Order: sequence, then structure tokens, then C-alpha cells
Amino acid sequence: MNQRPLRLVFVSHCMAPARSPSSNVGGMQRAARDLLAQLESLEDLRLSEMVLACPSREIGWRVPLFFLASPWQLIQRVWLWRADVVLFASLNPALVLPLLAPLMRRRGLRLMAIAHGLDITQGPAIAQWWIRRSLAQLDGVICVSRATAKACLDRGYAADRLQVLPNGISSRWQSPPSVSTTNTQLPTRKPGIFVCLAVGRQIPRKGYAWFVDAVMPLLPEHVHLWLVGYGPQAMEIERAIEKRDLRHRVFPLGLLRDDDLARVYRQADLFVMPNLRINRDMEGFGIVLLEAGLHGLYTLASCLDGITDVISSANGFLLPPRDAEAFAQAIYTQVTLTSQERQRQSEQAAAWVESRFEWSSLTPRYLDAIQHVLTQPRAS
Repeated sequence: MNQRPLRLVFVSHCMAPARSPSSNVGGMQRAARDLLAQLESLEDLRLSEMVLACPSREIGWRVPLFFLASPWQLIQRVWLWRADVVLFASLNPALVLPLLAPLMRRRGLRLMAIAHGLDITQGPAIAQWWIRRSLAQLDGVICVSRATAKACLDRGYAADRLQVLPNGISSRWQSPPSVSTTNTQLPTRKPGIFVCLAVGRQIPRKGYAWFVDAVMPLLPEHVHLWLVGYGPQAMEIERAIEKRDLRHRVFPLGLLRDDDLARVYRQADLFVMPNLRINRDMEGFGIVLLEAGLHGLYTLASCLDGITDVISSANGFLLPPRDAEAFAQAIYTQVTLTSQERQRQSEQAAAWVESRFEWSSLTPRYLDAIQHVLTQPRAS
């Protein structure tokens, strides 16, 4: 008699809608969207999707409504659909578990979550207390980096229930961008200009304002910085640009569609991720590091948090956080490479990222992690 396919409820509270994939572009959102697409393609898996897909501008009012409705929806999926596993795409939607777990467990149901970093470390003491209680209800946690795993262990989660699996990169980045949607406002790299690129939310831990203020003045005039993204630190970045008189060398590009972002990746010479150490905040992984590498960009990044699981000598170099001289010297070294050396470096970075982080090779490992939890005793 054939065993019935595994029944998995996939829960995500913040994904981009399919009609507008670039309207909600955080790393956690990209990872959830790509993983869900991979799980949907598996023939021996039955999926029930409990997903909120909305653009960033609607998160403020739609996420609370999603959380209010999620207890009833979860109970329905577990009891009526007879689920085997509930997989939360991050810890945030799993925060209902201290209230729901006793009602949801039936016939060996397992509860799992993917821990990304900030979803573990966020919030004041009362929030951390609730996060600890929520973690305790989970039968298994997939951590996207060793740093994220340590954050879970620091909050009392059992080491034997943790598995470290990285985020993946989608093959959509390997397709050439369509010409029909070209954004004429994008800059073009001019002859003799060396372009450093940074992509991400403009928040303190990303270190962009610090980089503009402390590193860019140390670099030659022909070294430019393109900044993709937006966030609460945008005005501080603008003030640093004005303070250092760098309007001709630093270009904030705002939020970009995937095809325009791909063009920017292809025009840049070097990717920079100058993260800073911020209390109760962390870079659990860094999806943009994979995107950059797949486009052949070598990366200079701060040596902290989950970044250290993504960067190796094959695709980049790690530097001490807040060390402006170290970043400036490392960038200058890249500027002085020959075109042949830069081409070899580019090919090596792309090959390394594709071989280790492509979703087609990671998805079976995620499925194995889920199957493994089914064989273990449930969390008490």
C-alpha cells in the first residue's frame, strides 16, 4: 500500500504578489516566495498555502488583519485538511503558537519555522519573552545561518531540534532582463568610472550612511557608489552626501523592479555590504549577496552575523565593521585589478554562488529537514 503524500501547510505573512514581484523586496520575502515556488513543484508533496501577498505600502494594515485571522485558518487547515506539518516561513507568524499549539496538535502533527535573524532578536524584553515561548512550541527550526542558530540557542531552544540550511537564489536572475521595460532614469557606467553597488533597506545596520561619510571620501574621484533601496535612514544618507560634497559620486536609486535591478547588478564593478553591529538587530543571511554573486560581482562585506556564512574567498572578502581604512584599501585593490583578473574573479563568484545556493539543490535538503522532524518526538 502506497504511503500518502506529505501534507504541508506553508504560512507566510509577507510576500510580494505574483503580479508585482518587486513591490515587497526584503530578503525574507524573496526567500519565502522562492521556497514556496520550489515546494509547489514537488510531486510527492501536498501544499496548503496560508500566505499574505501584498506590496510593502499595504503591510501596515494588512499584516495585523492576517494575524487576527490566522488562528482560525490554522485550526481549519490542521483539523479539516489533516496536515502533517505546519511550516512557518519565519518566526513572526509562529508567534500565535503559545495560544494555539495545544489545539493544533493531532495525530503527530509537527510545527516548524524558518529563523532568519531579526525575527528572533527583535523587540524589547516582553517581546523576547514571547519569542522564547513561541520557540518552545516548535518541533524543529531551520536556521538560515550559524549566527541565527546561535540566536535561537541563546534563547533556550534545543540544539538537537535545530538545522542550519542557507537561503537559496532563484534562477530568475540568470535570465537576461527584458529590453521593453528599461528604466531610462537608471545611471549608466561611464568609461573610466568604477562603480560600487549596495542594495538593501536603508536602515542603521546596513551601514550606508557611515560608508558614504567615512569611506567614500578616502577613495579616488572615479570611484562611484550606487545605492538601491529605501528606508528610514534615507535622509541621513542624503545628509552625508551633502556633508561630504559627493553628489557627483554617490547616487541613491530608490526601489527598483527586478529587471532594472538586474541591469544595475550587471553594470556595477563591485558589491559592498558595510554592515554595522546594532543592538537587538542582526543580518541573519543577506540574500543580496547571492544576487550579486550570481551576476558576477565580487563582494566586500563586514565580518559579522550571517554574512560570514555567505562570503568566502571565492565570492568576496570580509572586513572589520566600521573600519573605513580597511574598506577603502580593499576597494582600491579591486580598482587596480586588470580586466583579466576581474573577469576571472567574476566567473568564480558566479560559479560558487550557483553551485552552493541554487534552490534546485537546496530544496531536497529542506524537504529532508521536514521529514526528519516527523521522525522525532514532539516538543513538550
